[in-house]
Order: sequence, then structure tokens, then C-alpha cells
Amino acid sequence: MNKPWKLILLLTGIFLAGGVAGSFLTVRFGRNWINQRVATEKWAPEHLRKLSERLELTPAQVEKLKPIVHRNMEEIGRLRSDSMKETRAVFERMEREIAALLTPEQKNKFDELNRQKRERLRKLMDKRSGEESRDGARPPPPPPGGAPREPGT
Repeated sequence: MNKPWKLILLLTGIFLAGGVAGSFLTVRFGRNWINQRVATEKWAPEHLRKLSERLELTPAQVEKLKPIVHRNMEEIGRLRSDSMKETRAVFERMEREIAALLTPEQKNKFDELNRQKRERLRKLMDKRSGEESRDGARPPPPPPGGAPREPGT
């Protein structure tokens, strides 16, 4: 190939096609993964079940482990909740700091973008609340920057 621009164009096209395909797969399967996460109330029983199966625990061992696992999973749930509150506060502070540097026209656009983001989050939470009523478990709120792996899975 005497023309390096053709090779560069070909490689750029392949890279972009991979990015688009990866984005679609992330949106398609990422949402399902988030919606199927175990609710915080089920962390301890699920973790105990897995430990019992994998370690072949006796019923006496399970009973001794139960308070330990429940106590620590409750603490993890509290830490997660606190972290979500702190994350939300950081996002709100960042939005205020950004808005302070924008022109009035940019600020209007920025406010609209934030309104749309909050509306998407509200719809997601409403959808998850509907799922809660079907299975009796309260789904955890989605994290702003991604979905961390649940404890015990």
C-alpha cells in the first residue's frame, strides 16, 4: 500500500465501528445487569447461601455465621447509601461551579441538560419501583458514574 492515508482511514473506520458496537452492547446488556442486581436486603442471605454451598458448611456453622454476615452486610449497605449521598452532593456542587462560569444562554442549555438527566433518572427509579412491587425487594439506586459489583456476588 503506497498510500498511508488509506491505511489510516481503514484503521480509523475499524476503531469507530468497534466503539459504536461496544456502545450498543453496553447499553443493551448494561441496563439488564443493573436491573438484575441483588437488592441490599438480599445480600446477607445470598452470601450465606453461597458460602454454605461452596464451603459445605454445617447448619451449626451457618447459624454462627449468620449474625456476622448480617451485621457486616448492613454496614456495607449503610456505607453504600452514605457514598451515594456524598456522590450526589459532589455532582450538585460541580453543577453549581460550572453554572457560575457560563453565559446566560449556556446556563439555560446547561439547566436543560441537567433537567433531562434528572428526568431520565426519575424514570429509571419509577421503573425500578415497579419491579419492587412485583418481587417485594427494593432495588438499590443506580450510581451516577457506573454500577459497582454487589457484595457477595
